[in-house]
Amino acid sequence: MYCSYFGFREKPFTITPNPHFIFLSKNHKEAFAHLLYGIDNHAGFIELTGEVGTGKTTVLRTLLNQLDSDSYRTALIFNPSLSA
Repeated sequence: MYCSYFGFREKPFTITPNPHFIFLSKNHKEAFAHLLYGIDNHAGFIELTGEVGTGKTTVLRTLLNQLDSDSYRTALIFNPSLSA
C-alpha cells in the first residue's frame, strides 16, 4: 500500500533486512572493514556481535552479496537460543 503511495518499486522495510537499502554508519563501516580484512587475510573464524537491531544481519548480508561466490564459501548461522 505505501509503496504505490510513495512511488517505491519494492518494499524498503521488511522482516528480513534487504542489503539493497543499507545505510552504513561509521560503526557499520568499521565492522564491515574488519570483516573484509579478516576474510582477505584468511583469519579463520570471524564473529560479529552486538545488541538486537544494531544492523549485524544487514552488514553480513551486504558482505555476503559482495563476495565472489566462486572464490568463497560462506554460511550465515542464526541461533538465538545460544548462550555463553
